[in-house]
Amino acid sequence: MGQRIRRYVKRALAAAVLLAAAVWTADWLVLRHTVAQDGDAFGEVEVHYRYAVHLKNNRIEQDSAAKPSIVECVHSIFPHYDETPCWYVERHKEQFQELDGSPWRFFRGE
Repeated sequence: MGQRIRRYVKRALAAAVLLAAAVWTADWLVLRHTVAQDGDAFGEVEVHYRYAVHLKNNRIEQDSAAKPSIVECVHSIFPHYDETPCWYVERHKEQFQELDGSPWRFFRGE
């Protein structure tokens, strides 16, 4: 009985991996066809960056004065050609990054 379950799990896992590979390949082929047809395969999205700088006195200074930047993206389900999919960039137009402004130490116990 244990071997039947193990065999079933192996087959289900192999089927899931093959399905994921087939979906990724189909997405890549559709994108490649769109690029070959000189279609609208790539896009641009305006992204706003905000920074939070941790100061020495345990305060946080926020800076959002940076100009928004244009990020290239690809019209597909998965990332291809080292570009992020446009559906993901559209959902994450506000990028937030924390910066540590305190002095760097080897040990936190000081």
